[in-house]
Amino acid sequence: MTTNNPFFERKFDCPVCKTNFTSLAVRSSKVYVERKEADLHVIYRGVSPLHYSMIVCPACFYASSTSSFSQEINPQLLEKLIVALYQLKPEPAIEYNGERDLDKALGSFKLAIRTAQLKKVRSGELAGLFLGAAWVAREANNQELECVYLKEALTHYLEAYNKDFQSIGNMSDVQATYLIGELYRRNGDSKEAVNWFNRVIVHKYIKQYPHIEKLAREQWALAREQAQMQPDSKDITIQEEEKPKKDVETAPASDVNKIKTPQRRPSMQMPAHLYADQIDWLTRIVNNGYNSTKTLVRKEQVLRSLLDAVIENLDDNLPQEFSSEEELKDLFGELLTGN
Repeated sequence: MTTNNPFFERKFDCPVCKTNFTSLAVRSSKVYVERKEADLHVIYRGVSPLHYSMIVCPACFYASSTSSFSQEINPQLLEKLIVALYQLKPEPAIEYNGERDLDKALGSFKLAIRTAQLKKVRSGELAGLFLGAAWVAREANNQELECVYLKEALTHYLEAYNKDFQSIGNMSDVQATYLIGELYRRNGDSKEAVNWFNRVIVHKYIKQYPHIEKLAREQWALAREQAQMQPDSKDITIQEEEKPKKDVETAPASDVNKIKTPQRRPSMQMPAHLYADQIDWLTRIVNNGYNSTKTLVRKEQVLRSLLDAVIENLDDNLPQEFSSEEELKDLFGELLTGN
């Protein structure tokens, strides 16, 4: 290969079937960034490294990122992978180790997602694969598939953010919070996007990320404008509505006033420092809910529901004589249990 060639070959050993093979990679000297999109998608002039970032074994079609492809696999998982990959082997077989067009690039991400799901990798790793697939689908002008992958990326980033932040690749808290906001916006939930962009802008470490701060302010303004165009939208400080758990059945006119309907409630930011065990407890509730319903209720929503339950139970019967956090906790316990 000459130096004018944008590619070079990398050697790999498949950790599943032990096949030795080579796969093309893009020379760093031939990478030209044209522009970057708000969801961190980099658009390249000429050859895109993104298209070659997933390595695919030509024999068993095990697929993973360049950095993780050669990692050893647990023997018990390996046996299951061998069986599953054999059963799911694509027909006809496609060659992924040469130059890739958009179809092959997207196919490599699909195989990597399937492999990651079989391996039951962490949510953050799976989220990154779905996001990469969404980027390639966008480049291919496949809007329907892009929307599917963006939704999956958001779901898994949220799960990673709430369950195990360590799993969100090499992103900082500021970067991950911004990306979740932008994914909410691209998924059509502009109001929730505003909430997440707000978190970024007021983050205590935001000044360490001037580029992210600039993006967050720009996307906050865009999401705010989009949110105000949605039906029944009021001031943007109204971050979300509490939905009733069950649909209210039609009632006679005389009973209308007896039916309680959810009210819009403006939300306000109040910095609060929690203890580690309290955050762990909230996380357990979040995980329990997600495991049962596959719907993510965030920690702040858990806290709000807890406060609402206490308010409804105590009403005006509030604790009075206390001078410390411990005394107040004991008083709450007495009031709630009736002891």
